[in-house]
Amino acid sequence: MPTIPTGVANSISVNFEYDPLDTIQFAQQSNFDILQVYLNETLLDNPEVLKNIETNNSNFKHIYYHAEGFLNQEFSASDYRKKLYSFLDKTDDPKYIIHFDERENIDKLIRLVDALSTENTKIYVENYFLAEGKEAAEKNLKKFLALFTLSTNFGTTIYPVLDIPRLFHKQLAFTESESLEWCYQIFNFFSNRNISLLLHLVDYVSNTQSRSEFVAVGEGCIPYEKIFNFIVKTRPKISGIILEFEDKINPLTSRDNIEELLGNI
Repeated sequence: MPTIPTGVANSISVNFEYDPLDTIQFAQQSNFDILQVYLNETLLDNPEVLKNIETNNSNFKHIYYHAEGFLNQEFSASDYRKKLYSFLDKTDDPKYIIHFDERENIDKLIRLVDALSTENTKIYVENYFLAEGKEAAEKNLKKFLALFTLSTNFGTTIYPVLDIPRLFHKQLAFTESESLEWCYQIFNFFSNRNISLLLHLVDYVSNTQSRSEFVAVGEGCIPYEKIFNFIVKTRPKISGIILEFEDKINPLTSRDNIEELLGNI
């Protein structure tokens, strides 16, 4: 199994007010391949920091910017979105991640991604759940997948981000086997369409997923051994893994664990 590019988000710099420059320094020293930076409005209003991010990111294969908010009309019409696009237009490889909004009608979502798409900017849509319960979660996931099918049919290309831990959160009320089945379905859905997935990974000691319960990937309650076994057997296209911890030890251990899971299965 080829090595999957792995990186960290600037959540690891929580003790430095999520400073992306601290994250960049750590990621470079630790030889991570890719990077994710959450761009809040404060960062977008700080041209000096933005310039430093661009100047210092040359060691990474890709840098993914994570937007505030959700894929909805409010985001589209916001001043924040205008500032985000203004910054992205100045980057070499403009792309951003935004959370899926299950509240939006599917037709509106298709029109939104069409309106937000530009010639160069890539939009990555990440699975997200606002409602609780199994029925709401299933509707959410079906709509999430439909967005990719229909947007492609209408000629708009968007890219998927799969946050695996969200599929196993207790608020969804799935059994572990049901969460696994959805995980496998999503891998197969995009694999059948030859579309690469960007993965967001962390692990926890329980499915309440409290941030105080972080542990390295493969050492918690999420069945990563089964998930990576499925990956090794079915070979879906994975463009990268972003580790979204709030410390700098778990990402290093997680990377080692992931390499072991991919190599030993």
